[in-house]
Amino acid sequence: MSLCTLCGLKQSKIENLKSEMKNTILIIATLSICLITIVLGSYFDALAGKEKMQTTQVHIYPMVKTFIMPDEVTKLIKIKDSTSKNIDVIDLEKSLEQNDYIRNAEVYKDLNGHLVAEVDQFHPIARIFSPTSSYYLDENGVRKPLSEHYTEKVVLVYGAINSGQKNKIINLIKKIDQDKFLNDIVSEIHIKDNGIWLRTSQLSADIKIDLKENLSDQFYKLKAIYTYLVKRQLKNKYRQIDLRFENQAVCK
Repeated sequence: MSLCTLCGLKQSKIENLKSEMKNTILIIATLSICLITIVLGSYFDALAGKEKMQTTQVHIYPMVKTFIMPDEVTKLIKIKDSTSKNIDVIDLEKSLEQNDYIRNAEVYKDLNGHLVAEVDQFHPIARIFSPTSSYYLDENGVRKPLSEHYTEKVVLVYGAINSGQKNKIINLIKKIDQDKFLNDIVSEIHIKDNGIWLRTSQLSADIKIDLKENLSDQFYKLKAIYTYLVKRQLKNKYRQIDLRFENQAVCK
């Protein structure tokens, strides 16, 4: 074997050895980085678990209504363990939704260490003035207490609602609430021994309806009569308008 050949073989072995050393160093470096990442991750996870929740931010919707105030919502958020890892936001949401004024609540933790509570207030569709109490009705017909901070402009209902007519009264209120024209003009509902009477924002007449008959037809006649009388400046022309009869209204 020639001297050149021996030198070539030796050089090849050296190159292979260098390559193996580089691969070994690369593997060791990669394993070291992975180990450091795991250790640091565990460390920061431990810190996050021990981190105290900094503050609570409260957002109430709709913002124009204040049945409940932000500080009252904050007081309702009772946290047994203030470390951010152990805060049960689902439990906090359920607790907030037990409040009469809160229809829905969402609680979450933001990236700045704050607990955020977003609260939707209930939607009242009427205020009831019964002989013994005054309260709101929501869209599900559930009684809601009055608020010391805010009064909603809704249709006012006077008189006692007995169990036999409760569902029909609620249905009447819902139809008024869901119809923009009626919601704008109907201001009062009076429950009397001689029937159900409506009062409007501009007409001086008491308007009689029948809960047993087709309300849509009666409301159609009310809209037509109201529009005619207001447009013709005849708002005080009648004392009573009776909508109970088919295809006609009796005015006197």
